[in-house]
Amino acid sequence: MQAEHRVLRHNIKNNLYNGIAWSIGFNFVTPFIPIIAARLGATNNDYALLSSVPAILSLLLTFPASIVLDRFRKKKRIISGVILASRFCYLLLFFIPYWHLSPIAALIALVGAYGATNTIIAVSYQSIMGEIIPAAYRNKVFAQRNVWTGISGMVTALAAGWGIDHFGYPGGYQAAILLGFAASLVETWYFQRLRIPSEEQPAASDARSEVAASLPPAATLPKPGITKLFAVGGGMPFIWFCGSAILYTFAWMAAWPIYSKLKADVLHATNTQMSIDTVVGAIGSLVAFSLWARLADRRGNGVTVFVSSLALGLAPFWWAYAPSMTYVYIYDFIGGVVTSGFQQSIFNRLLEIAPRGTRHRAISLYTTLSQVSAIFAPIVGMQLYGRIDYAPSMTVIGATRVVGALCFLLILLPKRIKQPAA
Repeated sequence: MQAEHRVLRHNIKNNLYNGIAWSIGFNFVTPFIPIIAARLGATNNDYALLSSVPAILSLLLTFPASIVLDRFRKKKRIISGVILASRFCYLLLFFIPYWHLSPIAALIALVGAYGATNTIIAVSYQSIMGEIIPAAYRNKVFAQRNVWTGISGMVTALAAGWGIDHFGYPGGYQAAILLGFAASLVETWYFQRLRIPSEEQPAASDARSEVAASLPPAATLPKPGITKLFAVGGGMPFIWFCGSAILYTFAWMAAWPIYSKLKADVLHATNTQMSIDTVVGAIGSLVAFSLWARLADRRGNGVTVFVSSLALGLAPFWWAYAPSMTYVYIYDFIGGVVTSGFQQSIFNRLLEIAPRGTRHRAISLYTTLSQVSAIFAPIVGMQLYGRIDYAPSMTVIGATRVVGALCFLLILLPKRIKQPAA
């Protein structure tokens, strides 16, 4: 028992450091992508493609990658290689100013490659966390991790924004890109230090084979058909969860390119203002992480998903009036509060619903289905913006988010579906 607790403490510590390094690398680069796109003369379609292309590539790669990874018992080294390949896209952004043929196309391609590989990493990471962090510890552990990633991201974004404005284009961006890539190397190192029991026990594969042999054929090799396909993630609870997530993800992501265009092209935000915006969002998250974790401990992750998704669904209604960056700061602070609850609770809810034996494939299936929404949502969002203008498009998106949040509530109704054991 002491050995198990020692391994658990080791994993919690390295998972925390891995998250901090990821946050530093992410916030040196990602918050400033819209500003780079604006400098390169991005159109409405380009802003939409910055969100849609990663989703298209993720849709094509995530589930096949999961099937391939499931063939290997020791996945950690493979995933570490994918992390390095994904973060290498940071480094290639360094050369965007010198790509004279079509720099905006190169930017979209690199953001797409980063997003797709990052989705594969996220699916594998979630599956690993489901194995190495017991359910009783998850809310506390991930709340702590999110707090520290928020703090490190906030400091990084503020320093990066000031530095980019101080050194100008392209030198400021290139320095931030190099620092982001350096942080990703540290991120990979701490990921490598995680101890995964299923990869450290030589007889584990034999034991799983014996268990699989004792199960009926449908449990080991699902028959063709949509119901059997979804059954890898827990049957009806997983079907309802995926359906609700697809609708909500669509409405959630439809607003993203509109927000980017508003800040970069309409309000003409500087890099410092974008970094301040990232900071206030991070502060909102830091304030709320522990509160959402306590709500999840008391009322369950299902209730927390509904409450946070409903609150996040109301955001576009106040975003309809955003005459200056001051208003954007306020909105993103509130957004940070509610988004932290949604992302934290839906992650833990997914781990609850996906059974242990098929968790990796179930999470990849959920992610793949969510990417279907992610492909079309930014395009539809920008089409709405172009056809009915800014404020009405925010109203339509907000109403759709509320409907999606109510779908999460329907799952929780008594006798609606039978909840499987985590």
